[in-house]
Amino acid sequence: MKKFLALLLTLIMTLSVFAFSVSAEEAPFNFKDVSYIKENAIYVHGVSDTAETEAWQHWQQLDLYRDYDEDEQRDMGVKREDGISKEYYFFLPSGADSEKVTILNTFSTDITFNGETIKSGSFLEVVYSVTEDYAVHAENNEYIVRFRKSSAEAAVYINNPDADGNGTDLLSYLSQDKENDAKATGAIVNSDGTFDNTPIKKIKGRGNTTWAKEKKPFNVTYEEAVSVDGMEKTKKLSLLANYQDSSLARNRILFDLGDAVGIPYSSDSRFVDFYMNGEYLGTYEMAQKVDTGKKNLVKVIEDETHLNEDGSLKEEFPFLVEIDAGAGSTDYHTYSSKAKCNLTVKGPELDNDDPNYDKVLNIVKAKFDEMYSAVVNDSDKLEELVDVDSLAKLVLINELSKNWDVGISSFYLTYQADEDGNYKFFGSPCWDYDNSLGNATGIKGDLDRMGVKDYEEPTGWWTQYKLNSGRGSGKTGKYTLPGYAMMNETILQRMAEIWFEDFVPALEILNSENVAEGDIYSADVYYNYLKDSAQMNYEMGWRINTGDWICDHSELLNGTYNPETGIFTADTEVTKYTDSEVFTYEGEFNYMLDWLNTRAAWLSSEFHKAVYKNVILGDANLDGKVNVKDATLIQKALAKLEKLEGDGFTAADVNADQKLSVQDATNIQKFVANYEIPYKVGEPV
Repeated sequence: MKKFLALLLTLIMTLSVFAFSVSAEEAPFNFKDVSYIKENAIYVHGVSDTAETEAWQHWQQLDLYRDYDEDEQRDMGVKREDGISKEYYFFLPSGADSEKVTILNTFSTDITFNGETIKSGSFLEVVYSVTEDYAVHAENNEYIVRFRKSSAEAAVYINNPDADGNGTDLLSYLSQDKENDAKATGAIVNSDGTFDNTPIKKIKGRGNTTWAKEKKPFNVTYEEAVSVDGMEKTKKLSLLANYQDSSLARNRILFDLGDAVGIPYSSDSRFVDFYMNGEYLGTYEMAQKVDTGKKNLVKVIEDETHLNEDGSLKEEFPFLVEIDAGAGSTDYHTYSSKAKCNLTVKGPELDNDDPNYDKVLNIVKAKFDEMYSAVVNDSDKLEELVDVDSLAKLVLINELSKNWDVGISSFYLTYQADEDGNYKFFGSPCWDYDNSLGNATGIKGDLDRMGVKDYEEPTGWWTQYKLNSGRGSGKTGKYTLPGYAMMNETILQRMAEIWFEDFVPALEILNSENVAEGDIYSADVYYNYLKDSAQMNYEMGWRINTGDWICDHSELLNGTYNPETGIFTADTEVTKYTDSEVFTYEGEFNYMLDWLNTRAAWLSSEFHKAVYKNVILGDANLDGKVNVKDATLIQKALAKLEKLEGDGFTAADVNADQKLSVQDATNIQKFVANYEIPYKVGEPV
């Protein structure tokens, strides 16, 4: 038996030496027919089906200083070439096999991969490990190759090596000007290995601040509606770089929170690894673009929903508008003199030669101004003009996150019919939260004019102080629409109720474990989707700390909320998220999550007073004290001269028999006269 086991072990060890090589075969296609695949490189396939040709990616070196300009490199005492690794990497998507991949040799000569020959133009299936180094010999040069594998929900490949017809590759062409656009081919590869090769009708740059960074964001329009890892099919999607958010998760979590609390048209999204012309570009978030149309996010608005059958303009029609301080001459927009802000109409978006061009803009402005005045003045028409619940929820998302841009940009309102057919504004969709949840420092001059000194902290009010405009003007009296909503007693009371009805339960799910379905997931699920993808993202060259605009994420004073007392209590010691000022992805994610939870605890304590009012037994008139007036009120109610309901009834029902009687009034009179009674009159119910 021992001899048999020894032979078996020897055989296993012998086989393990050769387990890396599976087979070398002729490629199922001529790689020269695939336009984006270059010669003199090796490629790996992101899917198992080798007949698929859009998901090949080439090996690449780390580029650690790609994200620093020349001045920064000089200050650091480095040069760009100092950060180029000697080793080559394959950054694999989650949909690739965890044990073996197919490698393509595009060199003009044969190469060896860990001792196995791959003929020129042929491929080899190999077993790999993310912990091992592999030797490649090609054209008299030796290389070290390493594998990394993502945990993201999907991967997106977009390919066009000749975007302008003059041989300019897609990334270079798009980066030249945000208005440049191009067609492309590509693949969406889900984590289960399934893929979709729907062509791209148009890809172009997007964003404002992020567009100026090396890691570019894009808008993508597919030829047909597509689904990314089970998302609802749509044609228009946004590839969010989340460049300034080192947790890579702020937008996703707040989008999903908006969905969980019932904000209409909340964008669904997935974490993806993005590849362009075979090059890995990092971790992105693929989100439903805020756009209109039957196959897009805001389906209620289509090309002609503003027109009658005869082509005339309807009296009432749905439209989507964005409060957008950065609106330019090319945008379809108007200006609200009441709110002191630009309003960009996202749908219906009309050409300037359309006969209804000015009419639609005037209608949008008039209806917005009327609604804005109702919010400012808390008028009786408030609920006729705006859906209070959805506006309250959208403002709460921004208040919870202390979103720097609240009310200035990316604040959307959809004008549409409610369930009774009455047209009004709805706060929706929610969008753009990378400068939130303790991430941005803000602009000192603006903060000084607002009188806000605690912007970076998870405590303190924010939205009600946000200025509309006048940056640098010294004016402090003009506030944004959400700012006035925070000062509107009707909306603020509803915010407090919605906070405990919808937000707190959703945040409880976020802080649970292993929830990977529904509108919002548990935080550990988001983290596990991101952790390996984030390692790839930061290892290949994107920096985890992106400059002075970003807060110090090294430590935080957290706090908790006691639901019984309604009190917020700050910790006595700060929580640290770095070791010797070395930022890690885990630390960045935990900082974001702890900031969010501490902020939620503080808001709960503030809203507690508005929702959980202390009802005192015997205080029928709810004036905070028990006296003869309460007994008299009960007697009047019994005589049908007054009406007692709600908290007043609860306080008046001294003997808790669910009805009012002379005994209730008598017990209050006895309490006032200092007689002993078997009820806790004068104490909270």
